[in-house]
Amino acid sequence: MAAYSTGDDVFVFYRMTRRCTPQRKYLAVLDPRQGSYRPRNGISDGWLPAKVVDVEAARVKVEYSWRHFATCRGHFAEQDSGWAEWYPLGDVRAAPPGEAGKLAPRGLEPELILITFRWGGNNEVIAPDQWGDTGSSVSDLFVDSFVERAVMPMLGNNYEVWTVYVEDHTDMLKVANAANLIFGPYHPARRGRHVGAMYHLYPTSFEENCVPSKETGSDGGAALVDQKSFFKMQQAVERAGVPTRFPHPSGFYELLSSKRWTYMMSLTPHLRVPPTVSMPRMQIEQSCSEAAKQAIIALNRVKQQQAKLRNEPPPQEGVTKGVAKLGFSWEALDVKFWEGQDGEKGLTKALHNLTQNIEISDELTGQPQDLEAIIVQEYCKHDLEARLYVVDGKVETTIYTKFCKIKDNLEFGDFHELFDQEEAANQWCGGDLSALQDGERQCQEIAEHWMVWVQAQICAVPPAIRFDFFVGRGEKPGEAVVWTLEICELGFSMLGEKELPNKVFAAMFRSCMGTSAAALAASASDAAPLPSPPKTAGSAAKAVTNGAAKGGSSANMAAVAAAADAAEGGENGDAGGVPSILHVTVPPGQNVTKDQHQCSGKYTVMPGAIANDAPVWINDRGDRFMYHGNDDNWYVGDEEEQNLNFDCDQGYIRHDSCGRVMPHLLAGDWERGEEWLPDAGVGVSTDGSAPPASARRSPPPGSKGKGKVSGKSKNNNNKGGFGKGSP
Repeated sequence: MAAYSTGDDVFVFYRMTRRCTPQRKYLAVLDPRQGSYRPRNGISDGWLPAKVVDVEAARVKVEYSWRHFATCRGHFAEQDSGWAEWYPLGDVRAAPPGEAGKLAPRGLEPELILITFRWGGNNEVIAPDQWGDTGSSVSDLFVDSFVERAVMPMLGNNYEVWTVYVEDHTDMLKVANAANLIFGPYHPARRGRHVGAMYHLYPTSFEENCVPSKETGSDGGAALVDQKSFFKMQQAVERAGVPTRFPHPSGFYELLSSKRWTYMMSLTPHLRVPPTVSMPRMQIEQSCSEAAKQAIIALNRVKQQQAKLRNEPPPQEGVTKGVAKLGFSWEALDVKFWEGQDGEKGLTKALHNLTQNIEISDELTGQPQDLEAIIVQEYCKHDLEARLYVVDGKVETTIYTKFCKIKDNLEFGDFHELFDQEEAANQWCGGDLSALQDGERQCQEIAEHWMVWVQAQICAVPPAIRFDFFVGRGEKPGEAVVWTLEICELGFSMLGEKELPNKVFAAMFRSCMGTSAAALAASASDAAPLPSPPKTAGSAAKAVTNGAAKGGSSANMAAVAAAADAAEGGENGDAGGVPSILHVTVPPGQNVTKDQHQCSGKYTVMPGAIANDAPVWINDRGDRFMYHGNDDNWYVGDEEEQNLNFDCDQGYIRHDSCGRVMPHLLAGDWERGEEWLPDAGVGVSTDGSAPPASARRSPPPGSKGKGKVSGKSKNNNNKGGFGKGSP
């Protein structure tokens, strides 16, 4: 096939958040009116028509042929501005016959299309640091993290993202009233082999742009939207035939976010929900004090019934401490502690604060929320909270947290987190590790019960969900008392845990595809692969394509299946198999940098992660990756290479792959940057020892690979950005 030439019609894989400046993120809209009128919508990731204006060995420069680019604010890119930018060959395809200049052309039907509903208001989403490097679930960073860590390693450029920007309830009601017309079966977003919707918004009961929403947090209430309109929209899109892939199907998401499950399940003994009741808003509006009195009577009745159902003695004391909280709440401000001998006075104040007015920023402000009831719950004595993260039905990790004080305004504050069980026991459980272990065992048993309940709601196992439990020491040493505190929807804070995001995102991807990685690989031969990029003449003009760029190729999917098998304990150690575990050793030395030495450790294969048609392994800390570069070398890199989707040739150590021989079977010395000097002390194995000489493969004579300028070489990709007024 001939090389690209100036004037050729092509398609380039455009990514809005990677090609544009943060202030000007341009969607490719189907029609100018879809960029002018709300809700504005268009393609944010996908193949766009362009024309070649310059050619180099491994990249081409293009001008966009599509003329309609608009931001969430309705600003348009200038047409005929002459704006051009470079794309690597892996992101370029020849235009299918008769499709030049078209958006969503025939012949480039993606394997997966996601329709994302995102915040389009003036105030940008700002996620607190505790959310970690993937951002909060309503941020562009979260969407990009999912795409780059889960979708692209599996599908490369064989996917598409459409974005619908939402500013307020009117946008959602427009979609709700016409979803079958907007996203019907003949809309371009429905042409993918798999299609799903993702909702990156916070449904709330507060009026839009009210003081309680705008003055809590640091982003002025970004992404907080009217819950009634939100669920009408989500339900309408589901009825139109587009399944929800994030966070959950509409009915279940409404049940979780409203927190109605707390009082509905309070009398189910084995689920261990604290005594909880629903106080109707109409009674509160008549009299907060009378409502408090009736709520405490109901709480005590529930507490007595719980003891009876558990065959326990009747409680000796009534409820004297508790919390009142709002449903559809995303702020700690909406949970109020109360206490007292009879509890009525404290609860009266809490109910008043949540329904009438509250002090925010030293000013009294109203509470314009339209909930029909307030949740009232007994406060259970505990030492800490155990947050169990369940991925694909399995508890993947537990994080220990605690609000260490109750503030003067009766909110919970001074939040702390710990990742080590023994440290948590020493710091918060008086050193009684056995009690914490007993508590965690109970938490896992209760979580299993909850997962059956979840399956009863949606007839499926969700990609991920989080269960929070109160854990306290019991009457005897080594014993614990456990209560269910919260069920958190997919999109929960992962508190900066390093390995968890990749596991959650991989499960989300499998949900989007509706199948397991192994089944996906088995069916890959039935999928029509994207057209391959042309090869330019000359040895220096090797196309920069990774396994993902081949988008659905059988080779890529075979690698996916092998990685999935290895992750489940399949083949390990022979020349043709993918080992589930690798051990890397980089001994300290005079010329060994700290970064190079930190490559040492245990690496586990990442299910679903593929780079350049080869598996990827991650170390136990979550900050180093063994991957196959686009220059036929194995590398150990870090988050920088991960953020490049491993479509690069850089890292701390490397070895020629000798035709994709597994890293532990390579003979000859590994090399360390910056000069890529051989180091006989560097080793890779499956058990910490060297493989037998007969099993190892040596690099061909003279094979050196690409040189580096530093121990941790930097990538020099030119990321062009849309500036003001031009794409």
